Amino acid sequence: MKEINIGQATAITSPDPLMLVCTTKEDGSLNMAPVSFFMYSSFNPPMLAFAMGKAANSGENIRRTGKAVLAAPGISLNDAVMAFGSSNGGQKDKLKETPIALQKVEGSNIQIPEDTRVAFVVSLAQTMESGDHYLYLCNIEKIVADESKDALFAWDGYAKVAPAQEK
Repeated sequence: MKEINIGQATAITSPDPLMLVCTTKEDGSLNMAPVSFFMYSSFNPPMLAFAMGKAANSGENIRRTGKAVLAAPGISLNDAVMAFGSSNGGQKDKLKETPIALQKVEGSNIQIPEDTRVAFVVSLAQTMESGDHYLYLCNIEKIVADESKDALFAWDGYAKVAPAQEK
């Protein structure tokens, strides 16, 4: 065994769950950013947690509004996920540059991709500093799913996104 750094560890523990954090910017437009630092954190009440870099526009949005939808993107969104992860939504309109088909989720004004396997409508319960990230602990308000769709996962850290296949 040899000692490795956390970036190397994320690459060899692939695949990681991949979610698009869908939030509303100050101007009311939609922002999406991929995140693989995601986990369920409680069954009762239903809660989840995710972490994003401190400068992330999606983080600013959820701290400001207290609302987000986390959507597991389908395989047709491979290129969009990579494009959304390569820029900051505070500096550009990612969805204008890389348009995708969207759908509404009942009970939320935040849209999600049409090609979504599962989506969690959440409200922010607590924000904690976690090194160079913020950890967002959220109450799950609603879960919707389309189990006929295959979800993308992060592989080799964020080097690529692809479906997970059982071996």
